[in-house]
Amino acid sequence: MFSPRRTALAVSGVLLAIAVVGCGSSSGTPTAAPVTDPNQILSRSATGMTAVQTVHFEAVVGGSVNPSALGSWSRTAGLSGLSGSFRLDGATVSGDVDVQKRAFHAVASMPTLFGLSADIIQVDGYQYSKTSLAGTNKYTKSPPLTLPIASAAPGATLDISSTVTSLMSSLAAAGASATLVGRDQVDGRDAYHVSISMPKDLINQQMGALGGDAASGISIDTASLDYWVYVDSLNPAKIELEAASATVGHLTITLTLTKYNQPVTIKTPADSEIQAGQ
Repeated sequence: MFSPRRTALAVSGVLLAIAVVGCGSSSGTPTAAPVTDPNQILSRSATGMTAVQTVHFEAVVGGSVNPSALGSWSRTAGLSGLSGSFRLDGATVSGDVDVQKRAFHAVASMPTLFGLSADIIQVDGYQYSKTSLAGTNKYTKSPPLTLPIASAAPGATLDISSTVTSLMSSLAAAGASATLVGRDQVDGRDAYHVSISMPKDLINQQMGALGGDAASGISIDTASLDYWVYVDSLNPAKIELEAASATVGHLTITLTLTKYNQPVTIKTPADSEIQAGQ
């Protein structure tokens, strides 16, 4: 059965995972001199990452997917009731992540999905969500969303360093390469633009490991990744990901990261804003 709430959570979860992985490859230490080696930009941006406490993200999603080709992922995302090609153009997710508190607040808008909007808060070991199609303006309380990062559950650990180190090692072993394209402006600041080759076999291997049976039969034919890093801090500035599959469809994601380490307030909704009995 189609579930707009789970669809919103699934899309938001993917984008938030990317956002926090981006935080993981960041640095709070300014670079004193220009860097011209793209591999050095990547390696230096992977150091000092524990200095990142908060970050704001803005994501735009485009393209289309074929729900029938997603297997059990389609059921998890609430798309099992849809057939044919499902357009994602104009979908947006924005919000804040508090890395230290394992918390986030995201607002999603999906105009091609019946004008769906969603408000999702994850804090203090619980998730609170509401959607425009739920028939109520109150939050539903539930266990935290499981992401390929640490959850917001009390006592959870967040070892971004190990995650980034492992990812970089896997990319290098699979023959990935980085090219410094030049410099661009992101959020009014200079940013290094690095293009990273994405080995198809590694991507499909990682998808299989992440999804288990859910990812069985799903494969990516082509993928590209462009990565911008602020020159003055080596924090990630923007990520553009494009992936295509003859069976699944074509997906584009543009993610911009700003307002590093600025104060954010992510708190549990008031009792009057939560559905009774939860």
